[in-house]
Amino acid sequence: MSERVFRFILGAALILLLYLQADMFVYAYIGVLLFEGITNWRVPILVSKLRYGKEFRPQDALGPGCSRIPFDAERTLRLLVAAFLILTFIMFPEQTWFFPWFIGFMLFMAGLTNICPMVMGLRWAGFR
Repeated sequence: MSERVFRFILGAALILLLYLQADMFVYAYIGVLLFEGITNWRVPILVSKLRYGKEFRPQDALGPGCSRIPFDAERTLRLLVAAFLILTFIMFPEQTWFFPWFIGFMLFMAGLTNICPMVMGLRWAGFR
């Protein structure tokens, strides 16, 4: 599983959970993003390890290792999405009801087109 497919799944799941107003599942969604961001045990890498076995090397999936900040942009993306969802969905839901929808549609489109402005900006800032 690639990061592109996983972004598509993340976006579609968030849109569906928001549409169904399944708040407890959105909290679990935020928990999964925080777990992935903190531990760097990302679902696409774990699935690829299970699929390809010993010949899979995670550095191949992450891209070039030359960067100013030794922290993955995908990992930072997950932490930022979780932080934005905590801020907008949990802390200020009445004032910022549109922001979780925006995040869901942006993740969905990033998975669909393989163009993620947030990851591009993080890589430009120096993340790996």
